[in-house]
Amino acid sequence: MRWALVLGGCLCMAGGVWAEDEDSRGSLVRVRASIQPYDQFRPWQKKSPYGLNGTGVVLPGGKVLATAALVANRTEVGLEKPGSAEKCAAEVEAIDYEANLALLQPVDRNFLKGFSGVLLGPALRAGDKTEVWQLEKNGEMLRNQAEILSAGVGRYPSDEAGFLVYGVRVSLPKRDDSYTLPLMKDGQLAGMMMGYDRDSQEGTAIPVPMIEHFLKDASDGKYEGFPTLGVSWSPLRDPNLREEVLAPKSGGLLLTRVNPRGTAGRAGLREGDILISVDGFKLDEDGNYRDPLYGPTAVGNLIRTRPTVGSPAKFRISRDGKEMEMTGTYDRKAREEVAIPTLQFDQAPKYLVVGGLVFQELTGVYLQEWGDKWSERAPQRLVEYFTFQQDKRPDPEKKVVFLSQVLPSPITLGYQQLSGLVLLQLNGQEIKSLAELAKVVDSCASGNLVFEFRDEPGKLILNAAELPASSEKIGKDYGLRELRRL
Repeated sequence: MRWALVLGGCLCMAGGVWAEDEDSRGSLVRVRASIQPYDQFRPWQKKSPYGLNGTGVVLPGGKVLATAALVANRTEVGLEKPGSAEKCAAEVEAIDYEANLALLQPVDRNFLKGFSGVLLGPALRAGDKTEVWQLEKNGEMLRNQAEILSAGVGRYPSDEAGFLVYGVRVSLPKRDDSYTLPLMKDGQLAGMMMGYDRDSQEGTAIPVPMIEHFLKDASDGKYEGFPTLGVSWSPLRDPNLREEVLAPKSGGLLLTRVNPRGTAGRAGLREGDILISVDGFKLDEDGNYRDPLYGPTAVGNLIRTRPTVGSPAKFRISRDGKEMEMTGTYDRKAREEVAIPTLQFDQAPKYLVVGGLVFQELTGVYLQEWGDKWSERAPQRLVEYFTFQQDKRPDPEKKVVFLSQVLPSPITLGYQQLSGLVLLQLNGQEIKSLAELAKVVDSCASGNLVFEFRDEPGKLILNAAELPASSEKIGKDYGLRELRRL
């Protein structure tokens, strides 16, 4: 099934109804974003700019809620009142790319004066009826009837662990600002649409519990994000496996990997422990707990949506057949303290050009530049490091520095076909970051620079005395203002 972040389709009412009440008029604004991502393959430059138009939800107090995908890699963000040409620049006050949410603040604090704003509504369940609101060019509101198909833990566009998500059935007409649309229930905000498939007329939405968590975290001006546990686990439905690991008679899941820097690791949990309950909620053999609203729900929602960073964590585990209580504090260190960061929106990629050899630090964003099937198209040695980084790069200070490409120059003849090689050493010194690589290169004014890689050809050798002239020529030939960004 093909999913698209841009919501659009045929130019028709699609069963929607018009709304002209004042509350509707004072609840939505258009969001205009100018986007220009960095080019991961040519890290010294940006890609061509383009624009995105979306719908923002005005909240009480004059701030605007939108999806993070609408303003990622932005150069400018503006707000426009429906049905008029009145515009105002906006600042991003808080943003979470994993949860796909952004909070915008008009530069002119009086711009949205008179807008009533929208209150947060109740959480929805499968079978509930709701609406998706859209704005027409003349500022009129179109309400599209919708139904919640499912509510459970699923993947978000930029998340790898899973958040609570709604499955929604709705027929949406194409509109100019359909990049992000509000999901409404009785005039209150129930979610934000973030994906839609025109053929099946089904989409996904960020549920109100996620939005409530995001806004509460952002209210003090210091956004910290959603907590993580920092573990990998396996279900325990196999009775033979349960017997082998000395699991209790029922329930629990087997921890197969524990990041020592994560919430669980800092609380003392270990690989091989049986996690029986979290914060008093018992887990079944599949890693589900019984949610008061949604029923059986994956443990990911229990860990990521209910608590906040800094709140106490309580675990009941079984270790070697003995049950015990463990306590800790929820945090995000397992996500933030990593050698290979997954997300790097709004950040310029690091690079270092040495005589035509272009070195970069591996990130998930670089790999995703290879397209939808990046795990197949990107250099497999780099995919391997990213996929198994807890084993291959457990030390967050030890980055993966690799040769991304070779710019033709007099001293790199014969090397142009090389790319995707992981650098191990330079002149016998282990390289743990681009900054360290630059330091070693700068210290060598004469002699050879011997680069040692994990794979063939194994070594590359450059004459250090030839670097100044070569670097000057590369800068002119390729229009590079700087040969490094560290």
